[in-house]
Amino acid sequence: MRVLQLHNHHASLGGAMEVLAHEGTILAAAGHVVDQYTLPAAEELGLPAWRAGAKAVWNVEAARDVSSRIAAFKPDVVHVHTPFPLLSPSVFRAAHAAGVPAVTTLHSYRYSCVVGTCVRDGKICEDCVGSKLKLPGIRHACYHDSRAATTALTLGLGIHRAAGTFHKAVTRYLTLTDFARRLMVRDGYPEDRIFVKPNSVPDPGAAGRREDGPRELFFAGRLIKIKGVLTLLEAWKNVPRGMKLVIAGDGELRPVVEAAAAADSSIEFLGWVDEETVTNRMRDAEVVLVPSEWYEGQPLVMLRSLAVGTPLLTSDLENICEDVMAAGCGWTFQTGSAQSLATRLTQLVEQPELAADLRKRCRDSYVESYSPAADLVRLERTYDEVVELGPA
Repeated sequence: MRVLQLHNHHASLGGAMEVLAHEGTILAAAGHVVDQYTLPAAEELGLPAWRAGAKAVWNVEAARDVSSRIAAFKPDVVHVHTPFPLLSPSVFRAAHAAGVPAVTTLHSYRYSCVVGTCVRDGKICEDCVGSKLKLPGIRHACYHDSRAATTALTLGLGIHRAAGTFHKAVTRYLTLTDFARRLMVRDGYPEDRIFVKPNSVPDPGAAGRREDGPRELFFAGRLIKIKGVLTLLEAWKNVPRGMKLVIAGDGELRPVVEAAAAADSSIEFLGWVDEETVTNRMRDAEVVLVPSEWYEGQPLVMLRSLAVGTPLLTSDLENICEDVMAAGCGWTFQTGSAQSLATRLTQLVEQPELAADLRKRCRDSYVESYSPAADLVRLERTYDEVVELGPA
C-alpha cells in the first residue's frame, strides 16, 4: 500500500504530530510505502492576517502541491491528519479530483469548533456543535481572540460544507473515541463515513513497578487550568498522607505547582521531563491521574499508562473515561470536583490492593487495543476498505 500523509503542523508540539510520525513508522515497518506533505505552523510563515485567512478558507497553492505530489507518488490512499488552518480542506478536493480516496483523523474537534477544543472561557462549550454557520465562534472571537481569524476559519468550514467537500471528497473520518464520533454525527457529518480508530503508542515492555519504591501517584501534562491541575492540588490538601503526588510538566500554572510543592513535602514537582522519564515514573506509580476538564482527543498519557500496566484515575467526562473504564482499567471522579477527587485519592491511599489488582488488566487492554500491532491492523483494514470503495 502507498500512503500519502498530509498534515499542518502547529506552533506547540502536540499529540497529532506524534501520531503522524508513529503511524508512518508502523506502516513503513510493515512494508508499506509512506510519503508526507506537511506545512509549518501558521506562526512560522509570518503571513499577513488577510493572507493567512484566505489560505484557511481555500489554499490554492497547497491543493496544487498535493495534486503534484499525488501525480508523482501515485498513492493508493491520502491520509489527512490535520488540514487546519493553512492546508485547508481544499486538499480533500485535490485527492478526489485525482481519483484517490481520502481518509482523515480527527485529532481534535476542529471540524465542529474553530479552536478545536470545545472550550470557551475555561469551560466546555458546544455552542457551535449542530450549527452549520458556527456564528457563536465569530461572536466570541474564539480563535486567538481574533474575530477576523475566527471568521476566516468559520468561512472555510461553511464554504466546504456548502460545496460538498466534507460529504463528497472525504471517504472516511476516523475519530479517536466513540464520544467524538457521536459529536460529529450531532454536528451533521455523514454517519456512515465516521469510524472509531484509537491511537497507539510504542510498546515500552511489560516490566512491573518496583515494589520496594515509594508509593506514588503521577500526573504528566501541560500545567493549565483545563488539565485539572488546580482541582488536583485542591483535592490533595484533603488526602491523608501515605503517598507522594508526583507532577511533571510545564505551563502557565507552573508557579502555582512549584509553590504547592515547596509548601508540602508530599508533592514532588519534576518540571518538564523527557518521555523516558515519564514512562519510568508511570511504571513505578500506583496510579496515573488524568483530571482533565475538557473533552481532549485521546490523551496519549492514558495509553502510555496502560502500556506499563498502571491504572488510571480520570475525570468522568465521557470522552476521557468511556473506553478505558469499560475495560475496567481504573476509576473516575466528578469532573472539576476537588471533593470527589479527594475521596477517590483517599481510597487509593488507604487501599493499595485496589491498584495492584488492575495492573494485568491494564497491560492486557493496551496489547489488545492500543499497541502498534493492534493499530496496524486497524490502519490496514481502513485503507483496504477505502481503496475498495474508491474515492468518495
